[in-house]
Order: sequence, then structure tokens, then C-alpha cells
Amino acid sequence: MRMNRRIFLKRLCASTTALAFSCRPSPERASRKPNIILIMADDLGYGDVGFNGSTKIKTPHLDALAKNGLLFTDYHSNGAVCSPTRAALLTGRYQQRSGLEGVIYVRGETRQTGMEQTEFTFAEALKNAGYKTGIFGKWHLGYKKEYNPIYQGFDVFHGYVSGNIDYISHVDNAGIPDWWHNEEQVTEQGYVTDLITDHAIEFITQNSEKPFCVYLAHETPHWPYQGRFDKADRFPDTEFPSQGSRKDRKNAYKEMIEAMDENVGRILATIKELELEEHTLIFFCSDNGAVPDVGDNGILNSFKGTLWEGGHRVPAFAYWPGRIKPGITGETVMSMDLYPTMLTLSGASKPDNLLFDGLDLSPLLFKKESLPGRFLFWAYRGQKAVRKGNWKLLIDRDEKYLFNLQDDISETKNVLTDFPDKVKEMETALENWETDVYDNVILKTR
Repeated sequence: MRMNRRIFLKRLCASTTALAFSCRPSPERASRKPNIILIMADDLGYGDVGFNGSTKIKTPHLDALAKNGLLFTDYHSNGAVCSPTRAALLTGRYQQRSGLEGVIYVRGETRQTGMEQTEFTFAEALKNAGYKTGIFGKWHLGYKKEYNPIYQGFDVFHGYVSGNIDYISHVDNAGIPDWWHNEEQVTEQGYVTDLITDHAIEFITQNSEKPFCVYLAHETPHWPYQGRFDKADRFPDTEFPSQGSRKDRKNAYKEMIEAMDENVGRILATIKELELEEHTLIFFCSDNGAVPDVGDNGILNSFKGTLWEGGHRVPAFAYWPGRIKPGITGETVMSMDLYPTMLTLSGASKPDNLLFDGLDLSPLLFKKESLPGRFLFWAYRGQKAVRKGNWKLLIDRDEKYLFNLQDDISETKNVLTDFPDKVKEMETALENWETDVYDNVILKTR
């Protein structure tokens, strides 16, 4: 049955290719607004991809895009876990302003909450500017129907609303089936990584004559650790191992990332076949760093859930042939910067009272201009961090650290006592930021 599924996918891809070659761009396409494809991996570590040095995991499609695009060596997720980063990405602001500093869990009180419809997302802005908008994969910004992506500016949603599901049975970690088409729960056979790519390709093909925005939110390589041909582990009303039954988790992890890379290749092939490559920005990133034991954060210290560099410095690149020159940048960039960048590229407008914490990256992407100097902040579960230039102050519960990341990217040498003025400057900035973002905000998650 699984082999038949694989053959079906190949035939589907072939039929899509044939359709694409039969289509030719309309005359007005050359001057239209650019398409935007945002691909976000889940728990992908800094060292988990070939373009950042991995030799164990093969990512040829991602490597080629990074090589021919702008590679970020200092890109950071807004959060060290899933939900906060996604809230910042969607709103262009620190996640604390939405009350989502922590994870929306599948069990407990947080299951009843989510990102409010009053937030004005990048999907809403682009939709108002004439874009077709689709999200495929992980949402994790609210379980209840009122928090569904179609109420946040997305025309189409295929995927799941929880933090992770069984890649085969599509059951969440509470034993609840979690697979959706818009606001309707549906049943669909297939491996999650392949399925969401199938739907994204269908969406791109159907909307090839108009500007579109695709938010492709992969589950990979978040647990459960399951390859394409593994058995399902989760079923309703049964006991199951949350992280999957595979004993060789590192091999499963490798298979999962390589399957994602293959599907990124399918997306690029579709764009090329539809003659949209020169009209399409592809941005790739991760929502936080890798987990211990299976993931690889390279030379960075620590893992997901911490505010050491391994928790939030992640792989990222921007690809747009003819518009973005290949290269490498060490500018410090955050998830929340993507929304204001999309506004500039699309010509979309936002309400006058909506203020961003993120920056427009257009001058960096197209002119290689440096970004304005700024303080950047993180907070999660008794941890706080502030960054300015190469300096980073980390408060990990009762301990304080000061690092010069230019000289010590692995955060091994605490120079706190050597630079008291710098510590004071950054502590003051952090205090002011906390006053700002927590003002009149009730945290829904911590």
C-alpha cells in the first residue's frame, strides 16, 4: 500500500509537470506583484543542513537554493519554541504583544486559547493587496475553530492545528485526529511532508496567473520520528509513544529532513515549470533550534527551549533569481522581520495604528545594505536575552552571562565582569522592553 502511494505521488508530480508545460504566462504576468513562498521547518537545527556544514544529512535542493540565494548566518527565530515564533512571524511583532510567550499545548488550559482574530496578519495584508493566500502544514496558534487560519487571512488551509501529529495517522499527542481542510476536519491518507507539498503545488498551479503567498509550515523534523514507510503509532483511545516507536531515531530524523528537502525540490520544480521562478521569492527558515540527542546545532551552545544560541539561531536563506544576488550576510535578522518585508515587496498597506517590531529587509536583500542598529530581545520560562551588535546579555534564571558573539559564537567565555558599562546598558534596554511589551498584556502562554 505504501509503495502504491509512492507511485501515485510520482504520477501526480508528472501530471502536474505536464499541465505546467502546457501553460504559458500571460503578458501582464511580467509586471505583476511577486509571489512569496515562505517555508518553515520545525525544530531544524543550525547544523542539520548541508549548506551549514552537515555531511550526514543530504539536503541538495536546499543547498542549491542557499548557494544561489542570500544565506543568513545570523538569523534568529523570535522564540525558542514553536507557537511564539509563529505568532511573531504572522504579526511582525514580539509574540509577547499577542500574549503568546510560550507553547499552546495540546492538553490543559492553553488548548482553549490562541492568537486572536484582532491581530492583523501578513496574510490579511497580502489578501487585501490582491494576493491568494494559503497555509499548508502546521498552525499551532489555536485549537478552537475560531482560531483557524482562514479567520487570519488565509484563503486555503490544509494541515493541522496542534504542535505535532503522527506523520501517518495524523493523530495529535492527545490522541485526537487533527487534519483539516479550512475549518472542516477531514480524513486523508498520506505522509504529512508529502501531503502538504501536494496541496501547496495544487494551490500554486491553480493560482499561477495571479500573485500568491504560500506559507508552507513543515512538521519536519519535529517528533514523532517517522519516515515515509514507517507504521503509524498514534490512534485515538490507545496508549502510544509520543516520539514514535522507532529505536533508531537519528536515522528517522535524517530520513525526515531528506524527505522535506525532496519536497522543497518539488516546489521549485513547479515554480520553474510554470515559468514563475523570476517572479517568486522563496524564504526558508526554522521556528527554533534542534532538540538534544537527534538534532545538530553545529558549534552553537544548547538546544530548543533555551535562549543560548542553539535555541534560536537557525538556518535561513532568501532565494529570488535575478533580484537577490547570491551571497552570505552576517546581519542579525529575526522572524518578525519577514512581515514588513512582505509589505514592501507586495505594495500592501497596513492600518495606521499597527506598529511593527520587525524591520523591512528589502535594502539588505536587494542592495546588500546594512540594517539599522537595534536591540533585540527574547524571553521564555525564566530566561531573558538581549542582543545589540555582537554583544549578547543572557539571563538564565539566576545566572547572568555576557558574550561577544563575534569572538565567541559558542558562548563559552562569560565576560560579564569585564564590561560593567555594557552590562548596565543592556540591562536597561531589557527593562524598558519588558515594560513596553508586557504593558496591558495578559500572557496566555508562558
